[in-house]
Parts: sequence; structure tokens; C-alpha cells
Amino acid sequence: MIVRNEEANLAACLDSVKGAVDEIVIVDTGSTDRTVEIARRYTGKVYRYPWHGDFSAARNYALARTKSDWILSLDADEELDTSPGDLRSLINNNSGYEAFFLPLHNRTTENPGDYNRFFVLRLFRNKAGYRFQGVIHEQVVISRPEAVGTAQGPVIWHRPLSKRERNRKRGRNLALLRQAVAADPANPFLQYYLGVEWLGLGKAERALPYLQEALKQLTDGHILFRAPAIRLVIACLRALGNLDEAICICMEESQRYPFYTDLFFDGGILFEEKGEYEIALKWFKEALHLGQPPPLFSHTNGTESFLSLYHLGYCHEKLAMFKEAKNCYEKALALNPAYLYPLYNLFLLHLAEKGPQGTFDHLKAAGHLNHPQQVVVLADLFFEAGFPDLACACIEEAGPGAGSPTEVHARRLARFCVYAGRCEHALSLMERIRHAGGEIDTSLAIDEIVALMLKEDYRLAKIRTISLWRRPQGRSPAWTLLNLISLLGNSSRCGRPEKNREPAVIETALTILENCLRYRPGPLEPGNDRVSSGYHRLAQETIKLLTSLSPRGCIALCAYLKEKASAARHMLDYKCGPARGLFS
Repeated sequence: MIVRNEEANLAACLDSVKGAVDEIVIVDTGSTDRTVEIARRYTGKVYRYPWHGDFSAARNYALARTKSDWILSLDADEELDTSPGDLRSLINNNSGYEAFFLPLHNRTTENPGDYNRFFVLRLFRNKAGYRFQGVIHEQVVISRPEAVGTAQGPVIWHRPLSKRERNRKRGRNLALLRQAVAADPANPFLQYYLGVEWLGLGKAERALPYLQEALKQLTDGHILFRAPAIRLVIACLRALGNLDEAICICMEESQRYPFYTDLFFDGGILFEEKGEYEIALKWFKEALHLGQPPPLFSHTNGTESFLSLYHLGYCHEKLAMFKEAKNCYEKALALNPAYLYPLYNLFLLHLAEKGPQGTFDHLKAAGHLNHPQQVVVLADLFFEAGFPDLACACIEEAGPGAGSPTEVHARRLARFCVYAGRCEHALSLMERIRHAGGEIDTSLAIDEIVALMLKEDYRLAKIRTISLWRRPQGRSPAWTLLNLISLLGNSSRCGRPEKNREPAVIETALTILENCLRYRPGPLEPGNDRVSSGYHRLAQETIKLLTSLSPRGCIALCAYLKEKASAARHMLDYKCGPARGLFS
């Protein structure tokens, strides 16, 4: 390994390999944090190397200090997963090879199902013929291709960097690449990497010429680069709105590589964006039929399964083929329960067809309350749709597969209960959170005070509001709540906020209004018979506060009501739109 300022990543990387290797050699190129200290916990072979802008020189310096017969090269933000196969078995069972391409899974989010697969030459014999070349994006030179194998395991997992760290590294890489291109302007690999860096920075217009030039020069003998270059050119064209040109490339290259799943998925996406859903269906179905592409072809996990199924469902939905759409969404969720996008569409389809209670019953029977992430999403969806009672039910009736309730569940349930007519239970949950040492954040503190106002416990509501005022970020919400308490208690306001505080006051008031309007009359807790009328009264007083606050408050209220009307029209169109053609 070569490292620099990797204290946040290094321990996890070394923990993943310490039982799989005989020797660990780490070369530090100028860390100013605890990187070297952490490295020395795992190995005595920690060396210093002065950095002078050449990654290959640093890596080859590390190689010269190793004694083992084979070398595994890793970066600090990577981890080795030996569950698909360990290093020793790979080497011992393939004695004819001197090096191996290993799969590298580059996570695109924290979701384990979201990653891109590449193959990288990281395992090779410790001999002079295998050394790194290139000052940036360095590669091991391959002199005998027949001696290089391709393995399905072990897998190298690359963790996603923060946006700030990613952009810092891209800036550094661009500076080094410009120097390298000045010395070797026709090198297609440098052109490729320049395009990658610019696209990573969101500059598709700057990335496209480099990637097009690289694609023009790269041959099938460079498929490790040519395959991703095709998809990156398509991505650039799509980002720039040149969908027809991107489709042409998909068509040409899919004839050249009729087994390359990801090209058919990309083609489906392009036709979907153009609104040509029937054609998009054919491309997504072909991606499903092909399965995973051959090794060495870069691959986005899921294009052969759950991603294509989700987009198939979306295209079916757009074509008013709702039964087929729901079937595709269910299959996508079954293949990857952590990929949650199909759940949103499925929820709306069932809500339009079955109503809120029917939707809850169906989703529960289908097992969607047995997955922890799906429970949270469905609870939020029911709440946002205006059914806080069913949001509570999602958490309270979660199946055994959802795991034990967590503090996150308790906080959500407390909030949902406030607007489901279960204020006593909500306040009890909040007290439990406090006693367990948890902090009641600003949002939940507002909900707690709302619950106290609904119970007409204005004394305790005022105490909690003053406590909220002591938090710098809680002062504007506290001003709103103090005025609502005053309006409810004696029908008068207690002042005007400073001009700079007014937007936050309006936002708090609109949030309270929105949440009060979610309440649906139903069975109430014993002794809670006044709660139902409490929501109506609190909503009225909130409207009064907004309209008397300032012209800005009136404008915000009007905009909110227009947005509510638009959402109602949208839901009506969603529910009834396909049937309207029968009567026109």
C-alpha cells in the first residue's frame, strides 16, 4: 500500500486483510495525521517516501520492500472481501497464472446493492516483470497476457468518498493528468482518465471530447477501458440532452457487443426519457435476458435484474399497464429489498386502487413490513399521504424480519402518534427517549409542544417552548409556538418577530398547519375526547397567525394552499386519468 492522510480509512482496510496475507508493507508519502501510527499497529514494515507527483514510483518503492512470492496491492479506502474466494485458494488452484484480475466493486452509495463492477490487476507474482507505470492512474504492465487470469473472488470493495474529498482528489488528478498529457498527447488512456475526472466534477461538456477521442482509439484489446468509455460517452450525451446521438451509440455498440447487458439498460433509459416506452420495454427485457455481462466488461450491479425490473415497471405504468407494473416492482423489491425506489411507485399504485387501509393490508400481507428499511419508508409515505394512523401501524405491526424497534422507530412513532390522535402515547414515548439518554431534537420538540397544546396543557407547553428557545436553532420555532399558545389560551398574540426571523417562523407555522391537517377522525384514547376538535382549532389559530403576521405570511399561506390544490389534482389524475378516456 501507499498512503497519505488516511487515518479515517486505514484500520478498516488492514482489518479486512490481516488474516488473509503473510506480510503487510505500507509506504507513507507525507501524512500529517495519525496514518503512520495506525499502520504500525499492523506491521513493522512502514516506510517513508518523499512525494514528488508520481504514483508509480511510490508503488514500486513499496514493491521493492516486499519479501513474499505474491503481491496484493490495495488503496486505503478499499477493503478485501474473501467470502467469494480467498487468495491462497485462488493461487494454488490456478498454478499456470502469474497474475489475476480481481473484481473491484465501487460503491456509489452506502446501499450495498448500489455499485459498479470493474476488474483490476491487483494480484501478481513478486517479480521484476510486474511493476507499475504511469504517474497517475498507474497500472501494472502486462507483458504476457496468457499468464493473467480473471477471478470472481476475492472482491475488493471501494468505499464512496465524501463529495469534498472526492473533488479534492479529482483536482489533484487533473493537475497530474495535464502534465502527463503534455508529455504524451496521443495516449488514449490519459484521454480516458481526463474525461472521467471532468465527468466526475459534473462537467459533461468538458469530459465528452476526451472520452470520444479515447473511444476512437481504444480497441477490443483494451476492453477494460473501452467498455466503460462507451457508457461514459453515453452518460455525457445524456447529461447534455443529446439523447438521439446517445441512442445511436447504444445501437452501434450493442451490435458489436450483443452480450453487453449494460448497453441495453442504457438504451432503455434513453428511450424512457424520450417517452418511447414501448421501445424502452424491449431494451430492458433484453438486459434481463442477458444476465451479467462477461468479466472484464464494466458493469453496474442490477442492470441485469432489479434496476431493469424497476424501469420495466415504470414504463408499464406509463402505458397504463398497472398489473404488469406492480408485478415488476414486486420482483425488483424481492431481488433487492434495500433498493427502495419501486416501493414508492407500488405504494401510489395501490393507494389509487385500494385506498389507504386496503393499501396497508396488501403491503403487510405481501411482506413489506418484514424489512427494516421498507418499514420506515412505508411509514413515512403513509404520513406524507395524510394517514398518520397507518404510519403508526407500519411501525407497530412490523414483522419479525424488521428487527427490534430502535430509537429511530421510537422517534418516528412519537411524531406520527401526535397527529394520529394519540397524544398521550406520543408524550409517553418522548419521555422514554429522554430517560434513555436520547436528545429530543428541534423537530420532535415542536411535535411534543403541539401534543401538549392539543391536550390544552398550556402551562407545560410554555415550559417546553421556553426550553426550546434556549437552543439557538430553536428560537424561531419557539416564537411561533409561544404565539400559538397565547392565541389558544387567550386569543391574543404576544408580539412580532424580527424581520430576519420571519421566514423561519412562517416555515414552522406552515409545518404545524400541514401536520394538523393530516389528522383523520377515528377511535380516540380514553379521556382524549377533546383532541379531535383540538386539531381543527390549532389549524385555525395557525392560519390566523400567518394572516396577521405580515403580507409575507399571507403570500406564503396562499402558495401553500395552491400547492395543496395542485397535489390533490395530481392525485386525482393519477387515480382516475387512465379511465377518463372512456368518457371523453
